[in-house]
Amino acid sequence: MSGRELKGLPTSCEVAALLQQEGLSFVLGSRSLQLDPACQINAANDLEAIECWLATIDNPNTHRAYRKEAYRLALWSISFQQKPVSGLRVEDLHRYFDWLAGPERHPEWPAHWRLINGPLKESSRRQAKIILQALFDYLVNASYLAANPFRLLGKNQRGRETVAPAGFDEEGQVAINRWIEPGLWGWLVDFLDALPVSTATRRARVERLRFLLEWLYRTAARRSELAGARMGHIHRTQGLWLWRVMGKGGRVVDVPLDRQAIDALVRYRRFRGLPDYPQRGEGGVPLVSALDGVGAIQGLQIYSALKWFFRMAEPAARSLDVQWGEALKAASTHWIRHSLASHAARAGVPIHLTAERLRHKSHATTQRYYIHSSLKEQVEAFDRDLLRRDGDD
Repeated sequence: MSGRELKGLPTSCEVAALLQQEGLSFVLGSRSLQLDPACQINAANDLEAIECWLATIDNPNTHRAYRKEAYRLALWSISFQQKPVSGLRVEDLHRYFDWLAGPERHPEWPAHWRLINGPLKESSRRQAKIILQALFDYLVNASYLAANPFRLLGKNQRGRETVAPAGFDEEGQVAINRWIEPGLWGWLVDFLDALPVSTATRRARVERLRFLLEWLYRTAARRSELAGARMGHIHRTQGLWLWRVMGKGGRVVDVPLDRQAIDALVRYRRFRGLPDYPQRGEGGVPLVSALDGVGAIQGLQIYSALKWFFRMAEPAARSLDVQWGEALKAASTHWIRHSLASHAARAGVPIHLTAERLRHKSHATTQRYYIHSSLKEQVEAFDRDLLRRDGDD
């Protein structure tokens, strides 16, 4: 995969042209002071070194996100600092993250370079730091660089609790939970059912939204898992319908489908003119299609479709409950996965089953969704006269 294949990112040729325009050479060692002659990767310049790092990343969605971060840093470094990436120092990184918080587009960047659309939130800047630190760690381990300046930024300045401690937002207020409360979830389903479907396109959009909402919730799927899914990945074994998923780290698992998930699937297949249940030979049929009913939907389209729905529902939800409105304003695709976990905990589903549904390697990761039940038990246990013993009058 090259920069040319990703919309909004410059190609290697375009970056090379910019380097030449700025009077910089990105030939190995010409500008960088950190390069090591014992380099272990086949890279004659910074862009080739970045490509070597990206080649180690198999997941296409992770690959896309990492490429954008690496190219954005490279272009900023060239255009604003007149340095190649390998020449950056700690003070340069401080300037870079200040720029991410309040960016100005370089006047010589072509319009089709969509490297940044506005100020990045603190959480996005923190994620950028994590990714770029991993890039520089790789370059140091490969002896392409002698040191990693990210390691000198300090714990907090690498993005951990840079604005407010965990559990608080950037204004110091209690952060909202990243899941949808049961009452709001039920209201959202009703709101979706009431949407007008006056045109064929509108009906296709609503039917797809209904399936996305139900399927993501019932299966706890990540959008990357759903984007690459095909109807042929659903199979029946020993009386159970299973969805075979390739999850994080390339781990393949079978997700059991409950009655609600199957009902949602049957409805969506009928709308698309398919038999009620998946058949042999549907390995090329996308589980979720584009609005034309043929092409496959992409991860970004899943994200955008649900953000559109949440934004549309927000005013009506806010008129009923301000907190509902605030939740939908911030909600994203991943919140649906969190919502299932939270609802399961409240309903008393054993933690090991919720962990299996979420594909968590450790129950400790799942435990955070069970905190509410623990807090409720605390209130019930302590909301009494602790000095009074059983049997006292």
